Amino acid sequence: MVRTFTQSHNSYRHFIKSFLPPGIPLMVHSAFSNIRRAFSSLTIEEMIEALQERLSPEGSLIMPAFTYCFKRRDGSHDIFDRNHSQSKVGAVTEVFRNKPGVVRTSSATHSFALWGKVTRHIPYRNSPDSPLGEGSVLAWLTQQPEAHILLLGVDFSCLSYCHYLETIAPVPWANFSPWGYMGVESIGVSTHGEQPLRQVPGCARSFVHFERYLLRKKVIRRLVFGPLGYYMLPVALLYQHGLSYFRRFPLRLLCPPRTCPACDARRADYATHF
Repeated sequence: MVRTFTQSHNSYRHFIKSFLPPGIPLMVHSAFSNIRRAFSSLTIEEMIEALQERLSPEGSLIMPAFTYCFKRRDGSHDIFDRNHSQSKVGAVTEVFRNKPGVVRTSSATHSFALWGKVTRHIPYRNSPDSPLGEGSVLAWLTQQPEAHILLLGVDFSCLSYCHYLETIAPVPWANFSPWGYMGVESIGVSTHGEQPLRQVPGCARSFVHFERYLLRKKVIRRLVFGPLGYYMLPVALLYQHGLSYFRRFPLRLLCPPRTCPACDARRADYATHF
């Protein structure tokens, strides 16, 4: 059977080839509704396959597959099942984690879906007590000289790597979980039991301040393809500038006062200790 491709699929393949080198480690955050504005008949499967084709098995494709299966004080938590728990961070990530050859890691709260060379280096058992910090997939990505992060139709509020920078800088509240007001404990729950967590990622909305800072300094450039905005970000660059920014301006990483209970909790913890 000869497979035929839509015009949008072929356009998308050419688009990917215009900026994406083959064989590199790549993490992708995306909003498919925004991608479809530029490629109207593209399917999620076609989107993913074009990335895999361009990267080749000698490259690495990584996407978050977070489920946020935290223990709750009232006992209402979900239990993470590595094979069956749906990703809560977008339709693209859910399709990707179910594709042949994709390996999902075992963090009950912040698992990742992996394809390609990365699967030789990160085992499915990966589940550090700092889910987005030391020992995580993001730490491995930092160690790869050619690693990039692709933001397709999303801004830095979706950039999980900023949580890694929070733990490495570290920001003053790196070890303070902000979700107590929701009854959430610093414990992940999976089919293998409970795992106490040393660090719990908080709110990400104000990471856009870091984005604006990098744009003002002309360190990064927002690219456009028709109605689609995107970033192709070298991880080494994010690490270099992120450590400086997060150490100098930690309060800019929090939402304005009285607009976000999670950020208010971290601001209160900061005021207590500094």
